[in-house]
Amino acid sequence: MKASHKLFLFVLVSCLSILNTVRAQEIISPTIEIADRSFAIITDRSTFEKCQKEILAYRDIVESELLPTLIVYHDWKSPEQLKKELQRLYETVKIEGVIFIGDIPIPMVLKAQHLTNVSTAIPSDRFYDDFGLTFDFLEQSKTNPQLFFYNLGISSPNRIRSTIYSARLKPATDGDTDKYQQINTYLNKAIQARLNKDSIDQVMSYVAYQPLSAWSSHSNFLEEQFPQILKTSTQFQNYKDDKQRTLQNETINQFRRRDLDIAFIRQYPLSNVASIYPNVTFTIFADDPIGNFSEGQYSAGQFTMGKGSTLTVLANTVQPTPHRHPTYLIGSLGMGLNIGQWSKLNNTLESHLFGDPTFAFSINSTDTLTRYVHEGGTKKLVEALSKSKSPEAQSFLLNQLYLHNYEGLSKLITQYYDNSNYATVRYTCIHLADRQEGETRSVLFAKGIKDTDESIRQEVINAISRIGDPIFIPALVDAYIENQHAEGILSAINMALYAFNKDLIKNIAEQRFMTANNFIDNVKAKESFYENQFKGIYLEIDKNIFDTKPASQRQGISDLRTIHYHPSITRYLEFVRNSKMPIDLRIAMLESLSCFGDSYRKQEIIAACKELMVDTRHSKRLRDEARRTLNNIN
Repeated sequence: MKASHKLFLFVLVSCLSILNTVRAQEIISPTIEIADRSFAIITDRSTFEKCQKEILAYRDIVESELLPTLIVYHDWKSPEQLKKELQRLYETVKIEGVIFIGDIPIPMVLKAQHLTNVSTAIPSDRFYDDFGLTFDFLEQSKTNPQLFFYNLGISSPNRIRSTIYSARLKPATDGDTDKYQQINTYLNKAIQARLNKDSIDQVMSYVAYQPLSAWSSHSNFLEEQFPQILKTSTQFQNYKDDKQRTLQNETINQFRRRDLDIAFIRQYPLSNVASIYPNVTFTIFADDPIGNFSEGQYSAGQFTMGKGSTLTVLANTVQPTPHRHPTYLIGSLGMGLNIGQWSKLNNTLESHLFGDPTFAFSINSTDTLTRYVHEGGTKKLVEALSKSKSPEAQSFLLNQLYLHNYEGLSKLITQYYDNSNYATVRYTCIHLADRQEGETRSVLFAKGIKDTDESIRQEVINAISRIGDPIFIPALVDAYIENQHAEGILSAINMALYAFNKDLIKNIAEQRFMTANNFIDNVKAKESFYENQFKGIYLEIDKNIFDTKPASQRQGISDLRTIHYHPSITRYLEFVRNSKMPIDLRIAMLESLSCFGDSYRKQEIIAACKELMVDTRHSKRLRDEARRTLNNIN
């Protein structure tokens, strides 16, 4: 071949390479200057071509509130490809959040049982927005090329802390509706919402079933978080089903209100969503798994993309684990935070926003928090905390100090717990104390389990169950004696005590019931306590695990993810070491032990995992699982 031909081919290949690089992703820069933050619209090439006018108009309305907005479109081949682009944008143009519009690859996450309530694959955009998490690729679905399966990485962090916020705008397709028309219609109503927005002064809450005392606590939280809804009797519509009546139809009427700002929903059997036509601006489905966007017709998508002017929905892809109070810090939405900034503080593996994450209600508080969302200096945060008046501002700033590892946090949360008349602030102090080991946690737990607010008492009881230290048994038995009026607390105590040794419970109960002064018949009350406590499937955990039937063993091992039975940790570790046991059961046991990250005996699990990791007598599968468990609980 002549030299000139070789040069021509070299130039041709180089040009094609450059063109392919350009085609890798198209980026439309913001129309306003980027200062300290920006936002990104991520879409696929086909969606951009079919919805270009509306996407550009949505960009313009977001930028009208001084949030510089990029548009990035491409035929994305994998989640890894997109995540690299997001990380680059974060480092170069300071994106604070993204919205995924159209056909964006869907990560399906496995091996994350310590972070969620299920062991099956979970559609999760934490793959994209939590840059600290790592993932190991497994396969791309053969039946749905949009689905990519991953294990959570062996060395991945054991908690969720999103770097940016994210939301999905994914049509709920039924085969008949044009998905691009759905997107265009939604973007037009998102633009219209910006033109007509106001402050939060209309709130609705619905729960299908909840004990009265727990319902009252939840109501009190919302009233503290949104004090402006208390001016008239109609601004806070608070519904709860009971044995005499159900209020689902009335809830649908509430969804259709055009003045409703926020709807908070628990245990709602959402069906026939297409006929609701919701108009509420922001809806939180706290414990309903209606957000599985790996499916075509998913309810959260129908709710958001259907007829009606509703803007944004928070929903879960699977049945969620109750990590924290479902309205934690939500009052910050009235103090300048947009929906995405708030949700980022509460993200779990399964929680997702659907719709516009950049929407911010008008500020209706003397405390404005916008400037502190990205504030990294703890000195300024402490100064702002000292001047803040509203309980939600105090809670937000305490939480920010926790996120920035403020050394004086223990002293602050003790001070605010002891002096605050607001349940939401005291709850925040207990919630943050639960993230710290040592004296502060023990002292605040001793106070919190006797708090006047039921949500706080329940938070402490749930934490005690995860920790499992027998020194807490007297407090749990006392709480049972003192909370006969609180059905939800009694249920939480019942579940918590399953994590402790039955004989220890009896020894302490004998003493506590003997001196109790709120029963007519102490002996009868004690026997009733025993009868309710010492029965049920969770008493059979060890019996099942050490059975000879594999099905029973699998059930017992699986139950450990719900009830962390700390007294038998030594036996569980012996089970894992026993080479005569089936390898799948030994690995399943390690997976369940990865949920014991808060256990007072976790050092024993850590030591055993370190030993197993280097013991070549065990299979590589087992050694790798031991490494994963070590990382999950350490």
